[in-house]
Amino acid sequence: MPRWLLGIIEIGLSIYFVIRFNTNLGLIYGAWWGFSLFVLLPLFRCSHCYYYGKRCNTGWGLLAGFTFKKGNPEFFQAGYGLTILLWPLRLLPIAIGLLDLKGALGGEFSFIPHGLFGIYILAILLHRLYYRAANCPVCHQRSICPVYDPKALVEPTNSGQTGPN
Repeated sequence: MPRWLLGIIEIGLSIYFVIRFNTNLGLIYGAWWGFSLFVLLPLFRCSHCYYYGKRCNTGWGLLAGFTFKKGNPEFFQAGYGLTILLWPLRLLPIAIGLLDLKGALGGEFSFIPHGLFGIYILAILLHRLYYRAANCPVCHQRSICPVYDPKALVEPTNSGQTGPN
């Protein structure tokens, strides 16, 4: 439940920041969030995961089991190269938030947007700290997952294959 709550806060605030910056861009950005969560992640990562069709700490393993064909678990790490498609989901609202802060230094400071930006950054940090502390240590994929071990993509896996460079 904490992962879902922190994720909803992150997604909601990021969409708010982008819509506040530009409505059309915000609508495209919100659609990209939905596409990323319900198509990209289950297709490229969850369909190759040990938890495919099973309950995992996010629930996407079950979603993938209903929506996508099971992939080869040996290719679980290959999906991490595609995370570049998810980078705008964090980079865009952070860039917009930093632009807002820069405007605040010029005398246009208002607490609400900047306070929300602080809450957004805090939600991202707490989310990562939470799942690394509570979910990663009990996850079956932790030995080959770069979220748990950043060196996992460059070290040999249990199957003797190396991850992508």
